[in-house]
Formats: sequence, C-alpha cells, structure tokens
Amino acid sequence: MGRAWTTLVASLPSRAEELRRLDEAVRAPLALSTRVGVVGVAGGSGCSTVGGLLASVLSSRRDQRILLVNASRTARSALWHAGLTTPAPSTPADETARRAARRSDAATAGLVQTLGGLYCLDLAAPVPAADGAGSGSDGEGSAGEADAGVRPADDSRWWEAVAPAGRFFDFVVTDWGVRDASTVGRVLSASTAVVVTTPADRTSLQRAVDLARTVEEAGVQVLLAVDDVRRERTAALGEMLRLLPVPAVALPYDRAHGAARPVGSHRLRASTTLAALRLAAAVVDVAGRRADTRGSAA
Repeated sequence: MGRAWTTLVASLPSRAEELRRLDEAVRAPLALSTRVGVVGVAGGSGCSTVGGLLASVLSSRRDQRILLVNASRTARSALWHAGLTTPAPSTPADETARRAARRSDAATAGLVQTLGGLYCLDLAAPVPAADGAGSGSDGEGSAGEADAGVRPADDSRWWEAVAPAGRFFDFVVTDWGVRDASTVGRVLSASTAVVVTTPADRTSLQRAVDLARTVEEAGVQVLLAVDDVRRERTAALGEMLRLLPVPAVALPYDRAHGAARPVGSHRLRASTTLAALRLAAAVVDVAGRRADTRGSAA
C-alpha cells in the first residue's frame, strides 16, 4: 500500500509489530479456494467500499489470483472502489470458456484486471452484443459511471458466470449488496465466509448481529465490518465491538471514498490502511479455520 504503509510505520512505531503480524497473516497459505460474500444491512452501509478494500489488500499481498465480483445495484460498485475504470461485463462466450477451463489460465477468459492485477467481473453490467455493439458503455467513463441505472444481477448469474471457474482463484470476493434474513440464502450457498457490513450506530449493529446469526446457523463463517460511513463513531465503539458475539473489525470514515474518481491506496488515510489489513487478516484467518475444520472432520 505504498505511502500509506510507510506513513503508518513512521508515525506510529508502536504499531510496527502489529503491521508485521497483519502482513504475515494476510499472506498465510491456504489449502482451499475461499468464496467471500460481502453484504450490507442497509443502503449506504459501506458494502461496496469494504468489498473493494478487502479484495485489493488480498490481491496486493497474496501470490495467487484474486477475483472481485459485483452482483449489487450500486453505481459505485466494489470494482470502482478497487480502482477499476473500465467496464467488466461477462459475455456468454467468456462464460463458456471459463466453464470448460481445465487450467488456471483458462479460468480468466474475458476477465479484466485493475492496474494492481486484481481480476474483476461485473454481473450487473449490460452484456455486450456478439459483434461488440450495444454494450451500454463507451468505455471512457469509470466503472461506477458505466453501471449507473442498470438493474442488479439475478443471483443465479453468479452460478453461471463465476462458480464453474471459482476453484482456480485463491479468493473470490463478491459484493452482493443489501441483504436481510429473507434474501441472504443465495449468498450463503455461494459463500464459505460472509462479511456483514454495517454503520457504527447501535441500531444498525443490532441488525448486523441478527443477520450474522442467520449466517452462522447455516454453517457459514461470518464477521462484521463496522464502517463509520456516517461519522457516528464514538469512543465507546471499540469496547462495544469487543463485547459483540461475532468477530468485528472497525473501519474509519475516509473522505477519499467519496472522490469523483477511484483513488489509489496512497491517498487513503493511514487508519484506513490499517483497518483494511485487519479485515483481510481476519478473513484469511476465517478461511484457515474452515480448512482446519474440514481436515479434522476427515
């Protein structure tokens, strides 16, 4: 994360050991591919921001391929927050190629990448016509601009476009948008872990915990990402999160997320960089515990 990482080490020397430990944790090897679903308890809960941050950190620190998928309604999708500035639709021909993949390089057919190497797929984007016309975008705007006004992807599209080749990716992170107990079912069937995003106020936290319980009851690992999107964080938040029955990571308010164009990691606050590392480390830990559980069961 470049300058933000340097700033953290230089200005907070007491954090140096934590940074080293987090970096090591994010890079920890995993035996199995992990599918992470990111859902929000309400619109504006930071779901797409969290999804983009998480996938970017994983991609910058892990050796294998990472795929970020947008399956949500928002104009500024997780792809946008991860820095993608071109459309990333999924065509029938590309999906056929990915379904037939027998090698990892074939599993990336038709996928675009960010400058940092993160693979991206937008299930909410218009599908280009066979001759390349009628794509719904001139290719010049940002991903967020290109997707404005399109309907969210049907949940079944994930299984058609992503699932067949998902095993070839170290992590598949999907931004599913707003969900509740009645609509999270498809997310659970597509995920080995779920991150529930929520604002920092008490009412939203309660809703997030309730949704997390639904996830846990389905046997899926879960953690909370508490994003201070409304600048409502209080001094008591840290203690409150420690008392929650679900693992939780707090993310600070960062005005860079509201910029007109995607911003690089060097323009994020140092506290945002640290929080993103904590979140990624927690997700890798969850994935590792899942693998350990399977090994014990065998």
